[in-house]
Amino acid sequence: MRKIHEIAENARKDVEEKLLALKRDVEISIGQIVRDFQANAEADNYTEFELEKWSKRIFNLRDSLEHPSTIEIVEDNKLSSTIYGIKIIEQKRRQESLCTNSISETVSYTSEQSTELIPEHFVPMYGPCRLSEDKYVATHSSYRAGLSQLTGSNNYSSGKHSISFLIEKKGIKNMFIGIHSASNEASSSFDRSIYGWWNLDYVIINGEHETGDDNLVIQTGDKITLTVDCDNLQIHFEHHRTRKICHIPIELNTCPFPWRILIRLLMADDSIRICN
Repeated sequence: MRKIHEIAENARKDVEEKLLALKRDVEISIGQIVRDFQANAEADNYTEFELEKWSKRIFNLRDSLEHPSTIEIVEDNKLSSTIYGIKIIEQKRRQESLCTNSISETVSYTSEQSTELIPEHFVPMYGPCRLSEDKYVATHSSYRAGLSQLTGSNNYSSGKHSISFLIEKKGIKNMFIGIHSASNEASSSFDRSIYGWWNLDYVIINGEHETGDDNLVIQTGDKITLTVDCDNLQIHFEHHRTRKICHIPIELNTCPFPWRILIRLLMADDSIRICN
């Protein structure tokens, strides 16, 4: 009986987690639409392109609410017990979510379809860091000196480009992985062109914390793939160990082309590698 209660409780938590993820995705999408509308209203700068874009985003948001994910409860017969477990499978269209579990039944984004440039490598912007192994490895060199920020060598304005990272060493604070506009000067001041992740649920949009908490999901040894999708104005963050893929839509009015990768390290000896 205790085992049955435990299985039921785990299933309930899985369903609750997926419903909270949907709520978080909707909040992010609505917040960004409102910000974009307000910015253009203040600038008195409306075009047919902007109106069509907002209409399409609102339509997609409404569609995702009217046709949410199908949650299927199936028997998990892999357990070595006479009492079978149950598992929750979420079947969801990838474009409707900012962060979902990537499972075999899901039509998921694949990072293999890319337009290749020259091999990416790190370029220091400011803060304490040292580069090694032909600038493929960046290491924070002094915690007392504060944040270390690096960008990449490539500019991205078209196509899809996937960059894989290995977290070689990570302390008690998270690393930031994302993009910014190469047209912005390298400084420590507030940069509205920054989009990306401090963690799977800790999202940065327009340089500001949008949603989520700063728990320590990403660990030493994890592999991350960042895909810069210029054609569809979005970036993807794939965390291979948890099999999660997240994405953020990018607004060109705050983050104009060309884009560059952006890495921020907070702890001494934190180290990240570009896996070319």
